Amino acid sequence: MNLIVRRLRFTARIMKRNFLPLIFIALLFSANQTYGQKIVDGVIITGDVTDVTFCDHKDDTWIYDLKIRLHAKNVNNHPVIISSAGALIYYYKTAISVENLKAVEFIHNGWVTSGSRGDPKSIPDKPVKPFKVIASNDSIDIATDLRLILFREPKYGTTFLQVVAENWPDYSKEYIAKIRTAWSSKGALWEHSLHSEPISFMFPSNLKETHCQ
Repeated sequence: MNLIVRRLRFTARIMKRNFLPLIFIALLFSANQTYGQKIVDGVIITGDVTDVTFCDHKDDTWIYDLKIRLHAKNVNNHPVIISSAGALIYYYKTAISVENLKAVEFIHNGWVTSGSRGDPKSIPDKPVKPFKVIASNDSIDIATDLRLILFREPKYGTTFLQVVAENWPDYSKEYIAKIRTAWSSKGALWEHSLHSEPISFMFPSNLKETHCQ
């Protein structure tokens, strides 16, 4: 599915079913927040930057595309059901060190919404695509990307990135409760946003400018 279409669909969902009011979210991602290892309901999110593309440079603006592979690891002692759909990044930040990363604010990626497609008509008796059952100590890979816009020349070399992404289908709370019950014998349904640990990657200095979609 076209990634832009997915962004349009998921924006409605994150606005509708986020666990915290938007004002509190703004405070949550303030510069004073200190981040350590974040394990939510027994799942930890790490990641790799698999590709960096230099898209454009005008005056004091540099634009890059980053391809990212997130890893959701189940550290529970029981199976967990996790969505494997491609994710959309809603918050991100970068810095040249983990300590600097703690001190900077998250940047919000805003998307225009096209509304929800609604719930499926049936309740499957076991997890179906994009959901997968992840055994204890196993992981699942989740693809995402980031249009990184910098208003200064990049610091080439080792860079650290942290993201908050969303990859859940746009289901209502009622439908989620039904599939949680229907799938309970297979594992615990994990229905959180993807809050990554700091991701280390090399920011290359010799990239040629490429037209990005």
